[in-house]
Amino acid sequence: MQAEELTEMQEKDAAESGDKAAACRQRGRQKIHDEEELKSRIIEIAFKTFHEHSFKGTTMALIAKNVGISKRTLYQSFPSKIELFAELAIRHRSNLIDLPRDYDGYTLEETLRAVFKVDQTREEHYQRASETRLFYAEAVANPELGQLLKKHFGSDLHDLLAEWIEQEVERGRIVSDSPRDTAKYLLDVLVAARLFRPNTPDPIPGLSDIPTYLEHAIKIILKGLVPR
Repeated sequence: MQAEELTEMQEKDAAESGDKAAACRQRGRQKIHDEEELKSRIIEIAFKTFHEHSFKGTTMALIAKNVGISKRTLYQSFPSKIELFAELAIRHRSNLIDLPRDYDGYTLEETLRAVFKVDQTREEHYQRASETRLFYAEAVANPELGQLLKKHFGSDLHDLLAEWIEQEVERGRIVSDSPRDTAKYLLDVLVAARLFRPNTPDPIPGLSDIPTYLEHAIKIILKGLVPR
């Protein structure tokens, strides 16, 4: 058994033992009654902690400390560090693609803007880019996370988009010989392009910021490059 896994098991055992010191500390904190609110806060703080210390350098004890809860409370919400990271990936996916959802009554341009969340604020776009870079780096550094992210952030994300494209082809709003290839293209252009776009002056002079880039990309997708 790896030392990291052993440490996490020891932390969990200690948390579940309900020692008096931890109980006293917990009584002194303001309780969060809304379970979903608590999970959302854990996710937010966990991302920042992973970003600062990396997956391997982060412990559940450190996340609990940063959130301001006991380890026992943290383990009640997320039984392990890798399950917590998986939840990060799932929520990140929903921050990038708004599917499944009913877009009846939308034009195709409005639908693309909504599906790829073009109308997020500039700060939200750069936050998504920061999250994407974290997942990319951790997938390369940790094979076990690479498989997890390939599913939640790779194949599942692609499947969602390909299914939507198939529906749009059936409705006659999109022409595509291969919905799965089209889904990959749209992900490359409208999602992966954010990966290396930090919230600093762009190294390539003259490039638009992320929101403007996405608007330009959607116009090219809809109208092409050939003059009409």
